Amino acid sequence: TQQKQHGDGKFHFAIDRGGTFTDVHCILPNGAEVVGKLLSVDPANYDDAPTEGIRRILDEHDPTGKNKYPRGQVVDTLLIGSIRMGTTVATNALLEREGEHMGLVITKGFGDLLKIGDQTRSDIFDLSCKAPEVLYEEVVEVDERVMLSDFFDENKSEEEIKSFEQKSQPLQSDDSNYQYSPNWPDAGVGKRITGITGEKIIPLRTPDANAVRASLQILADKGIKSLAIVFLHSYVYPEHEKMVGDIAKSMNCFSEISLSHEVMSMVKLVPRGHTACAAAYLTPKITEYLAGFTKGFDDGLMTNVQLDFMKSDGGLTPVNDFGGHQAILSGPAGGVVGYAKTAYRPSLDENGNEVNKPLPVIGFDMGGTSTDVSRYDGTLEHVFETTIAGVSIQAPQLDIHTVAAGGGSRLFLQNGLFVVGPESSKAHPGPVCYRKNGYLSVTDANVVLGRVIPEHFPNIFGPNEDEPLDIEGARAAFQALAEKNEAANGRTVEELAYGFIQVANEAMCRPIRNLTQMRGFDITKHALCCFGGAGPQHACAMARALGITKVYVHKYGGILSAYGLSLADSVVEEQEPAKEVYAVAKVDSGFDEDQDPSATTREARLEQLAEKARSSLTKQGYADDSIVIEKYLNMRYQGTDNAIMIKESKKTDANLPYAKTFVEQYHREFGFELEGRDILIDDFRVRAFVPGATPTPPPAVPLLGPPTPAGSTRAYFDSSTLTVSTYNFEDLMPGHEIEGPAILFQSISTIVLEIGCNAVVTADGDLDITVAPKKNEDDIKTDRGSEEEKAKIKEDPVQLSIYAHRFMGIAEQMGRTLARTAISVNIKERLDFSCALFTSDGGLVANAPHIPVHLGAMQSAVTFQVKYWNSKGREGIKEGDVFVSNHPQLAGGSHLPDITVITPVFHEGKILFFVASRGHHSDIGGISPGSMPPHSTKLEEEGARIVAFKLVKDGKFQESGITDILVNQEFGGTRNLKDNLSDLRAQVAANNSGIRLLHSLVNENGLDNVEAYMHFIQKKC
Repeated sequence: TQQKQHGDGKFHFAIDRGGTFTDVHCILPNGAEVVGKLLSVDPANYDDAPTEGIRRILDEHDPTGKNKYPRGQVVDTLLIGSIRMGTTVATNALLEREGEHMGLVITKGFGDLLKIGDQTRSDIFDLSCKAPEVLYEEVVEVDERVMLSDFFDENKSEEEIKSFEQKSQPLQSDDSNYQYSPNWPDAGVGKRITGITGEKIIPLRTPDANAVRASLQILADKGIKSLAIVFLHSYVYPEHEKMVGDIAKSMNCFSEISLSHEVMSMVKLVPRGHTACAAAYLTPKITEYLAGFTKGFDDGLMTNVQLDFMKSDGGLTPVNDFGGHQAILSGPAGGVVGYAKTAYRPSLDENGNEVNKPLPVIGFDMGGTSTDVSRYDGTLEHVFETTIAGVSIQAPQLDIHTVAAGGGSRLFLQNGLFVVGPESSKAHPGPVCYRKNGYLSVTDANVVLGRVIPEHFPNIFGPNEDEPLDIEGARAAFQALAEKNEAANGRTVEELAYGFIQVANEAMCRPIRNLTQMRGFDITKHALCCFGGAGPQHACAMARALGITKVYVHKYGGILSAYGLSLADSVVEEQEPAKEVYAVAKVDSGFDEDQDPSATTREARLEQLAEKARSSLTKQGYADDSIVIEKYLNMRYQGTDNAIMIKESKKTDANLPYAKTFVEQYHREFGFELEGRDILIDDFRVRAFVPGATPTPPPAVPLLGPPTPAGSTRAYFDSSTLTVSTYNFEDLMPGHEIEGPAILFQSISTIVLEIGCNAVVTADGDLDITVAPKKNEDDIKTDRGSEEEKAKIKEDPVQLSIYAHRFMGIAEQMGRTLARTAISVNIKERLDFSCALFTSDGGLVANAPHIPVHLGAMQSAVTFQVKYWNSKGREGIKEGDVFVSNHPQLAGGSHLPDITVITPVFHEGKILFFVASRGHHSDIGGISPGSMPPHSTKLEEEGARIVAFKLVKDGKFQESGITDILVNQEFGGTRNLKDNLSDLRAQVAANNSGIRLLHSLVNENGLDNVEAYMHFIQKKC
């Protein structure tokens, strides 16, 4: 317990109900804080873990001492002020497919659409790939249809359009099974109605109420309890969905009715449909859980206690507004809010004056089977479409990246490399040290190295769960691995275990690099905040590997998700689709600042959404002057598919301020700008919130020097076993300094301070760690050394494994950039592309797990370009050049639609490496669409043939030149030039991301080392 603030006489609970443990944080009536942890499922002792956690704290800390809270009886809520909860109930129901029995109501003719989905392939090498199961059990197709008039009226005069409007309206039928009738009107007949976006809508057929009611009754008779109603274009014209929803409500047969335009009013029927299904499928499970939760309390819970739940976007919402589609990341979101509110803060001196501005923070939550990473830089970062358990969710969610690496990740020696995961030993049988005939895992390595000490773990292992961790068993397993693998190379058990720890750290660094470097952020200008049980064991070593110098460990790091709930904002989001031009591009470059075509509509609609959101918060009891409004535009370049959510900037008085921010962010993430393209608005969004508590940054404390150690232990660091001091975290005082190497024990985690790390206890009792860099920058040579210096670099299996991770990580990041920036279905969804790294002579070094046929031929394509442009009479290869080719006979291509884009990587005027990407373009001309005619007799009948062309010259994209090649063909040019050009730009952007990351790798490790390990990897393969 710790005194924190003045209390209000009430208990305020924040509870994170996880899959294994439930964490509880409580502010007591006197303002003190208390925390607790208990099993999420323990039927022998209690029915519901959050209820039991609340009961225990009330029973122990009731200030009157008069009220009793016996187990098994309803809890008296008189002294409870608020309860905030994050839960994995919805996530588990989705993963295990244990939601409500639900049916899908969709536009006639589209009954199989969500089952078909899109062409995304999550694992292209999975030979037993199975389509994920849909959430619905039955489908009803409703004979309704609306049309966007733009697709019909585009080339028609006003008189022609007027004649269509005057024609008879669509017929209706009482028979839900009627077939096509010749009496139906032609497409485009009907009144033009203005939709939400301002687009004109033609209602072709209105749902037949009697037919709909009869179809829904059939669903109810089959046991369907929940409905998702998903109609074409309802995001812009929702009237038909509302009509069918009203019919369903009037029948009183369904517990949940989700209308897709209410769940998420965005374009794209498939993700909108999946999201509506998720809401209908999961919300009843949340309602069911809440019924069980409320049953444990008296009637005052729903009338006198503020009961809020954490949404996936990091905001709190009242229990009655908590939908299943908003709950997928409810648990992890609390941890993000926790570190955002505590670790993102300025450095202060002893008088409370600001010394340094806040550093952006990377959240690092390491568990047993997986690790979550996220980023915070003053604003919660959201994504608006994710796929979880095969279901696309189109809703604001925190941008949390998960990698299959944790304490339970299994260890292997394969092909001379140290391999960590992705297989997990899981909770059962677990690592070898759990004494259940388990698998060699990361936890075993930490035990063998003395970084996890059995004396500080309960005796809960072995068949009877009454034995300590088994050090000798783990050592024997490592010894056995060393004896049967040459890659162990005479290593001791400790050296072998330490090698695996280094590789595991690199595996967990990869998603952090993806989150920062891939998006153009300097990773070294971040702080690392670790939480969860296993994270503090690895944080210092990972920070050093990433070039990060600050690590932050909160005193409540083991329950940070619960603590974050106590600090979270109450949030209401409102969003509407749009079809507006924000900025008009000039012919040469830039935008016409005298034109603001969306000004009137934009401000009116944003203010309308703001008022709606503000009203929702005031109805919850919040004062109007406590509400903060943030306005956003979801923007994209004309002709592209990747929109970026841009927040309104209040620090500029420039015209078109959103455009400036959009261009800067687009350039940082993708490496280029699209000149001559208008900027469009796809959505208006408002986020209204009442700020939660934010701890005041503590002033610097006078340094007290090192505390008295609680003991000492033998542990392995870098290259030897050392005697290091150990400390109990609870015994430390503000101002205490601890020099690494050292080990600190928290109640549920172990903090490992590496050599060269210095920890200081802050005024709040948290731990600020300064990490020394792994090498002095002056010692890193970024130019080539002599042959003697190169000969001194010897192949090391651990370093080989780490470099393999780095090289593959670079290729993966190139692939992610390509998938995000491309516009075609082939590349964006089917992932029909490949990215790879090459040596200066064109030899393949590393590739991401992409298309094998691409990768097999790409080396030939690169080496051909090197020879071609360096041959006599050619202009050579210059910095700022990018090459393109596809010819399978002459230039190393696979087939013509696979176009390869190759970029040299220069350093001080010399070529160090090449990066390349190859993508399948849907059409490049020829005698038939698709450019793969089965009856062609010569290559030119299949489309454009490119032997060698500079796609970018002197840094400028050669649009006219590549257009001429693609269009002017003997047997017909490309039928989809816009997609060709967009995808080629995306390939250039992917290569640019690879160049940036390779330069970073050279700066970290030196050119000779990078080149040496490129050649070692080539030799190994």
